[in-house]
Amino acid sequence: MRGNTFGQFLTLTTFGESHGVALGAIIDGCPSGIKLSVEDIQHELDRRRPGQSKLTTSRKEGDNAELLSGVFEGHTLGSPIAVIVRNHDARSKDYDPNYFRAGHADRVWQDKYGRRDWRGGGRASGRETIGRVIGGVVASKILPEGVNIVGFTRQIGTIEATNLPDTLTRDIVDQHPTRCPDLDAAKRMEEDLLACKEAGDSRGGIAEIWVDNIPRGLGEPVFFKAKSALIGALTSIGAVVGATLGDAHHDAQTPGQLFHKGISGSGKDAGISPAANGIQGGITNGERIRLLVYFKPASTVGSMATSGRHDPCIIPRAIPVLESMVALTLADLFLANKASQM
Repeated sequence: MRGNTFGQFLTLTTFGESHGVALGAIIDGCPSGIKLSVEDIQHELDRRRPGQSKLTTSRKEGDNAELLSGVFEGHTLGSPIAVIVRNHDARSKDYDPNYFRAGHADRVWQDKYGRRDWRGGGRASGRETIGRVIGGVVASKILPEGVNIVGFTRQIGTIEATNLPDTLTRDIVDQHPTRCPDLDAAKRMEEDLLACKEAGDSRGGIAEIWVDNIPRGLGEPVFFKAKSALIGALTSIGAVVGATLGDAHHDAQTPGQLFHKGISGSGKDAGISPAANGIQGGITNGERIRLLVYFKPASTVGSMATSGRHDPCIIPRAIPVLESMVALTLADLFLANKASQM
């Protein structure tokens, strides 16, 4: 099986199944001397873990990180960093090896490999994202100080956040279990998700990510554009059905004279387009990068949802995963950029 490693200069390999002994990550290419602790990793895993609120699955996992290698006396060694998280609350008896669940990867995995781990989702489970969050912690520490990556719930079903502040922090976003910073919309989202959970229904929606204070010059102008790298990373997450740089539907309908307002001429900020959402010609321009990520409704519905342990909407718990994939992508481009000028 291929396709378990992400990145070129900073690489992340994830491993493990949802009902196996453990899941984890190996991060290679991290420079030495970066301050890193198991507490740093645990903080972000706690934001992703199940059972955080009545809106999420009732599976009880502490998701306690075990840092196995690559760190000594609180700093990275430059060698591979290995971290595992053990499974404790898997209920494999809830699954039938001869039953294929609609909307899941069961059928296509069986057809592709000829065998599968039928206990839960195996490698296709949302628990695979544990390794991504671990990698995102390391990647965030490689990026220059001051880079701020914050994701939040923009829309669940038809309920959309409209009252957003100009700046956000993860602490602000995490104040509500929906991870929607518009508290009026968040309350309505919560009511809808609780009703969905009771009825065995599910919701999709839109998450949004802001990246502030990123340096100019990351990304390549042809095949490794920053926008294509970011969108590819985000759409590698299960249940994500699309991602765009900015609001692509809105931008496609905006007249060019309005869209391309900016400063022409000479000077440090000449040529920077405010409407570019932080990336021009595939290269970061130093402005805020704004990304929208679209999720399908959670796949488990009906009697399986009401009798099992499943999220009615995965967006709130997926926010740390989205932030991690953005951090991994930008850290990889940042390290690559070190070789662009001698």
